[in-house]
Amino acid sequence: MTTSFYNGILGVQSHQKGINIISDNISSMSSTAFKEISPEFSTIFSTTLNTASSNSTSNDIGLGSSVNATSINLSQGTLVPTERTFDMAINGKGWFGVKKSDGNTYYTRNGDFSVDKNGDLVNPDGYYLTGTLGGNISPTTLPQSKLDAFGKAYSTQGFTNQTPYSISQISDIKLSSVAAQQKINLPYFLYLPPKPTQNIQYKANLDPTIKTKFDPNTGTTQEVPNIEHFTTSLISPTGEQNILDMTFTKKVPSQIIGSTWDANIQIQQFYEKYNPSKSYNTSKYVIDKNANKVYQIVDDKSGVVSFDGSGALLSDTIPELSNSGVPLKLNLGTVLNPSQPNSGFDGLTSFKNNKSSNSVKKDGVAEGLLTKYSVINNGEIVANFTNGRTIPVAKIGVYHFQNAQGLEMAGNSLYKESANSGKPIFFQNSSGEYINNSKIQSHRLEQSNISFSTALTELIMMQKAYDASAKSITTSNQMIQNAINMKK
Repeated sequence: MTTSFYNGILGVQSHQKGINIISDNISSMSSTAFKEISPEFSTIFSTTLNTASSNSTSNDIGLGSSVNATSINLSQGTLVPTERTFDMAINGKGWFGVKKSDGNTYYTRNGDFSVDKNGDLVNPDGYYLTGTLGGNISPTTLPQSKLDAFGKAYSTQGFTNQTPYSISQISDIKLSSVAAQQKINLPYFLYLPPKPTQNIQYKANLDPTIKTKFDPNTGTTQEVPNIEHFTTSLISPTGEQNILDMTFTKKVPSQIIGSTWDANIQIQQFYEKYNPSKSYNTSKYVIDKNANKVYQIVDDKSGVVSFDGSGALLSDTIPELSNSGVPLKLNLGTVLNPSQPNSGFDGLTSFKNNKSSNSVKKDGVAEGLLTKYSVINNGEIVANFTNGRTIPVAKIGVYHFQNAQGLEMAGNSLYKESANSGKPIFFQNSSGEYINNSKIQSHRLEQSNISFSTALTELIMMQKAYDASAKSITTSNQMIQNAINMKK
């Protein structure tokens, strides 16, 4: 009967712990990315009733139970949509890494991140999200006009300009090792410097159809030159939009075979709004009264282009241009070479009555100001700019463990490594590069993986087991009391 007392007491203790664990699960159902904890019971030890070797069956008796361990249910929780860019969820296995200011790193599935006043990505506790930086952001200085274009911030000292940072173009970011992960900083004022236009490939047709005009003074009809005019925009070294203005004038009288054209190429830069009261030197300025603008001629070159009877380009003597100090190469096509396919027809051509559409290919990037950050599935954080460009700035790492069940709980859906979990690792591809094998989804948060109905059922079962253990203590007490009374 003494054994039944111990069994009942140990049953009450172990099932009380089970109730504590399950009630904690239920209370944490609304916690983002909370993982269900399950109690694991075991018997303490057993004793043998007799040692007769002729006994063919077991003759042991148990001496109670206890909560031997707790296990983490690592199954995926439901991903729910949100409106915040830095609400993130890992779709698959793995963990975010967050670092305290003291340098200790914790691991979590809770992707509720935001940008703090310093531009660092942090969780609700202020721990820094870790990742690999692109190394393409640095402080810069900008003229006041560009600072004002981005806007000002209000402080106790009044309105002040934001601290500007510049960014350089990179294609992607390679994930570095676990030990090299750093906190992710995202500047508020990010400036993408312009890349001036240095190469233009232009394709068009110069119609050589003979044009005539009757001269009433002489009573004769004379040939007049054909004039073709084309324009396209350029990016200047300072980010403004220049204009490439091309005028081709056919030489008259026309040749029997082919045609020759004088070319005048100008690069024009906006100077000011048109002021009718001012007098402008037309050798230095171009006036566009329709647009109410005046452009300064920053470069002016002349040359000659000629074509054969089939309309193919035979020669081009236009020299290299200067785009506000930056060399500009104007490619009007390759001259005719019988051994080279499509030569003479891949740029300027000269066919009669041909109105084919013009096409232009050019390099150069306009300056851009940051509009927003976004997160793509491979974990890269990219900056989006007013000129339509997107540039990666950092890459979030997804951590893994040899035994994730061995992670030690640290509260607030945080875990830390232990001797049982092993060290955090990144997966590698066949080339030895670190990769994220699980996708990171932005505008998503992972819910807890607790089933309310299952948790309630387990709680009821645990309560009944607790009641039964308590009843066994009462029964044992009554039996002992009866034995004492029998002796009396």
